[in-house]
Amino acid sequence: MPKIGLALALLCVSSAALAATPQPYSWGRPGASREAFDGGSRACMLKAARRDVAGDTAAKRYVRGAAVLDREANVPPVVPTDDIFDISTRQMLLRRAYAPDRQVDALQSQLQSEVDQCLVRSGYVRFALTREQARILRRYRPGSEQRKTYLYTLGSDARIVEAQRMRD
Repeated sequence: MPKIGLALALLCVSSAALAATPQPYSWGRPGASREAFDGGSRACMLKAARRDVAGDTAAKRYVRGAAVLDREANVPPVVPTDDIFDISTRQMLLRRAYAPDRQVDALQSQLQSEVDQCLVRSGYVRFALTREQARILRRYRPGSEQRKTYLYTLGSDARIVEAQRMRD
């Protein structure tokens, strides 16, 4: 009986993990030449990459939090009797309060959203990759010419893009 319970628990955990895994996708622009396909996506990416984010809320929060954490890590203890555990606890609480990782994630999410919106305005369509397409894509190193060619082949084919189009 315990073996069945364990197997069932593992199955539930595995199912939850699979459900949480995002659907792999790409962007397509059916009928576009390779130059137009690459150029349009590159233009959207560069627009976001070159944007000054210093005024963004997440960037300001990150800078403020990093300054506080840096100061905390580099000044002598406030209370002379503080031991390493007190200092560590204070640093952990400050890290949770300022959450620099969450600020970076929020900024990355904002920039990705800007790229996505630019792609849509430029005529690109987001489409889901099948398991087989995702498997083949994993064979190619990110940024390699083979990977770019494979994604162009998929993304320029109107039948693939329309059949696998993702609705938001």
